[in-house]
Amino acid sequence: MPNDDRESAAGAAMLDESPLQPKESAKLSTGLGSSRKPAIIGGVVIVIILAAFVALGVLLFNNPDATSRLRDIFIILLGIETMLIAVLILLLLIALVYVALKLYDLTQFIEDEVRPMLSRADDAIRTVHSRTVFIADTAVKPVVDVMSYIAAVKSVIRTFTRPRK
Repeated sequence: MPNDDRESAAGAAMLDESPLQPKESAKLSTGLGSSRKPAIIGGVVIVIILAAFVALGVLLFNNPDATSRLRDIFIILLGIETMLIAVLILLLLIALVYVALKLYDLTQFIEDEVRPMLSRADDAIRTVHSRTVFIADTAVKPVVDVMSYIAAVKSVIRTFTRPRK
């Protein structure tokens, strides 16, 4: 029995030293380090931004005159921004009305110009169809009937005049 334990320990040692199998610790450290890098950079950036906000808050708290001037500047900028947005909304409304009027003009054009053209084309097609039916009934059908009778008579004559074998 003790001999079996030595052989299994030797086999395990040989598996650990095998050059074909990569070491687990090297594989884990390389993979984890590369995936942690963006998280570490993001954390550092967040800490720097928070520190800047805290420093700005302390600075503004200690200087009320600068804070009131900065507040007034931001109020003025906010008013200018509001006016600019109002002008842009007004321009968009004007553009929307313009597009609606052009769409109305297009529908009126279709109603006034295209519909009568389609009506005239439909009348022309109906006229051609009725004349085709008329010509087929009056000229072509009698000719076809006469030709079919002639073909039937030829066939009967050929049947009786054909030499017998």
